[in-house]
Amino acid sequence: MSRKDGIILFSLGLIIWAIGTLVYRIVGSYFFESSTVGYWINVTVTGILYSAIGMGLLKWRRIESEYWLHGAMCLALPGMLGEVAVLSTFSELMVNMQPETAGRYGAFLFGGYSCLIGCAWFMSRKASSQHVISN
Repeated sequence: MSRKDGIILFSLGLIIWAIGTLVYRIVGSYFFESSTVGYWINVTVTGILYSAIGMGLLKWRRIESEYWLHGAMCLALPGMLGEVAVLSTFSELMVNMQPETAGRYGAFLFGGYSCLIGCAWFMSRKASSQHVISN
């Protein structure tokens, strides 16, 4: 993976995080404070979407799958770091949600980033093991 790819993926990760944070700032109470079933549907769908979008971006950049874990980290790190600031000032920034919702929101984020990184790790390991077997 080239340095340029890393910078592009990091920038896209920052943009995706900013848009997602803005969306949840506006309509987050609907997703996090309505029902337990709704919350888990949101966690599941977002994890799948984030993984699919991440893998799509890695394919778009033509990054070899053995380097997908590196690419996923470039996508995830801006959001993970940004959420430190959001969660530490949750009640001031996420004004449409109750302060008690910060835990659910944090768990949701952890799940989404874990799906992306886990999927990329799995694909990287698979590619690496196939590379070893073919040699």
